Amino acid sequence: MISRLLMPLIRLLFPEYSRDREISEAVAMNMTANLLGLGNAATPTGIEAVKLMRRKNGNIAEATNEMMTFAVINTAALKIIPSTVAALRQAAGSAEPMDIILCVWISSILSQAASVTATKISGRIRRK
Repeated sequence: MISRLLMPLIRLLFPEYSRDREISEAVAMNMTANLLGLGNAATPTGIEAVKLMRRKNGNIAEATNEMMTFAVINTAALKIIPSTVAALRQAAGSAEPMDIILCVWISSILSQAASVTATKISGRIRRK
């Protein structure tokens, strides 16, 4: 369900791959896992998405603009549930381990926006 909700965003961010269902689904699964704070589940889906992107581009050694965008989205992933940080805070004795959630959302959204903007700008510069 979350993957279907992400499809319009995926089409916008990855226009070259938007018609390829297999790549779109791999990207959606990766983004969904990251949204839910499941980094260990996101890694294999991210690797699979990049492999599919690379195969579609003829296995070239150079990363495409969409691959770079995917890498920064994956790195600066927005997390609805920051489970790892909450678990670390709880282990350290925090009385309210999830009280950081608003700060995590704000910083994640800002880092996502900055990273996607930077890759889109660099992609345009690269094309010129």
